[in-house]
Amino acid sequence: MSEPLRLGVAGFGRLAREYYLPALRTISGACLVAVADPLPESRAAAAERLPSLDVYPDPSAMLERAGLDAVLVASPPSSHLPIWKDAAARGLAVFMEKPFVLSAQLPQIEQVNPSARLMLDFNRRFWPTYQRVGELVRAGTLGNPVEVDFLLHTDVLSWSTVTRHRLEEKEGGILHDLGGHAIDLATDLFRREPETVAAEAGSRRWPNDHIRLALAFADGSAFRCELAYGDRTRERLSILGPRGRLHLADPNMAIHVERIGTRELRIAARCVDGAIFGYRALRRGRTMSRSSIRCALASFVRALREDTPFPPGFEDAVRNALWVEAAARSAADAGAAMRPA
Repeated sequence: MSEPLRLGVAGFGRLAREYYLPALRTISGACLVAVADPLPESRAAAAERLPSLDVYPDPSAMLERAGLDAVLVASPPSSHLPIWKDAAARGLAVFMEKPFVLSAQLPQIEQVNPSARLMLDFNRRFWPTYQRVGELVRAGTLGNPVEVDFLLHTDVLSWSTVTRHRLEEKEGGILHDLGGHAIDLATDLFRREPETVAAEAGSRRWPNDHIRLALAFADGSAFRCELAYGDRTRERLSILGPRGRLHLADPNMAIHVERIGTRELRIAARCVDGAIFGYRALRRGRTMSRSSIRCALASFVRALREDTPFPPGFEDAVRNALWVEAAARSAADAGAAMRPA
């Protein structure tokens, strides 16, 4: 292709405004030409930021009239499957925020040709720090089996400046919002599927705003996860194995590996973490969230231009949706271990 790819965005909330637009400005070979959003305020924001864009009140009108090569879907979860089906029928590739589908929509996947091109934005796959953690785990640096503890808390109100769909039950709640990321991180670290998942939900400020997940693997390894909507965003990872332990206090900090029987110089480790975190705080484009989304979008554009598979693609999206649905059944059954139906 010699001409830039023509991209459209469905949903012009905070993610599209503050993450997609800055990322796309750095990616060659593609240009944003259209935005669709049902909210007049969001359409006005798009027209103000990019006056040359075509702005539509709904995605179907954009897909029909804008002459797109691909669509980026950043709208609420309940709209993801209808937009993808419409785009697939028109032969358009889709870059989609998680989740691919809500659990109740799973039977409808069979109605769409699986050859339709889809990439899901599991952006942690594109962060070098998490890639390095996976390399250490799979190389047996910590021994085998290992126990992984992952914490992901999100300041949900800071993500709700345009809409509050994350707090609406019809949009899948925290399990579909954050659970898909956690399950994908687990499967990507081990590069294999778990055997079972167990989930327990609790309510503090909003209904079911806390979820605990436990994934069990065939070799005895375990991945435990705490997901929550809270007052601030926090993310950390720790892994314990027979040979050592790994700690990542924040994805924007350093990986610390401590061999069993030795003690890391913790003051020095904190100094390293502080220096890295401070650098990324000053250069926001190099933080995990912004950099990984930029890399994921660049990978999507490159694969589309070169006609190569998307990683992660349709099959990854379906498997993840099946595990999220199994977790939902587990939470409804008081934490019983489940497998995909």
